[in-house]
Amino acid sequence: MSNRAEGGLRAILTIVALGSIVTLMWWLNQQSQQIEEERAAIAAAAAEAVRDWNAGDLLTDPRGAVGRRVVIDEITIASGLGEGAFSVALSDAVTYPVLMESDPIQRLRMANITIYGGDNIYVSGQVYTFNDSISAVWVDQGAVNEGMGDQIPVSPTFLLADSVLVR
Repeated sequence: MSNRAEGGLRAILTIVALGSIVTLMWWLNQQSQQIEEERAAIAAAAAEAVRDWNAGDLLTDPRGAVGRRVVIDEITIASGLGEGAFSVALSDAVTYPVLMESDPIQRLRMANITIYGGDNIYVSGQVYTFNDSISAVWVDQGAVNEGMGDQIPVSPTFLLADSVLVR
């Protein structure tokens, strides 16, 4: 009779062990799904953080663009302000200030290209905070021609362009 009791006990323990294994596997599956969802959310946030902004982003959230890289494949110059600065037309009613680093200024000078209002360009660079004292420095340093300082668009930010190509 003890062999029968051992056989029954063995069957019960086998069922309990299998149930425990199945429950453990189900729980691990649920945990892995949560981890994958969190990993996907983190990846999406990281992709957004490194995404280059464009003209539409500058138009809708200029302050949010501070510190971000902006790449605008084709945009129209609203007005040339001097050898080192110009404004671009983000929309019919909104212009945006752009200051060029020395490299694009040198490249344009070597190619004998002058930027005029109405030109289409490719421009890329970093966005920084802008105020009246910064625009005065632009004039003082010669990036903006004398008498053109009042033509600099009023904006909370500006683009410091590291690449400018006239199309």
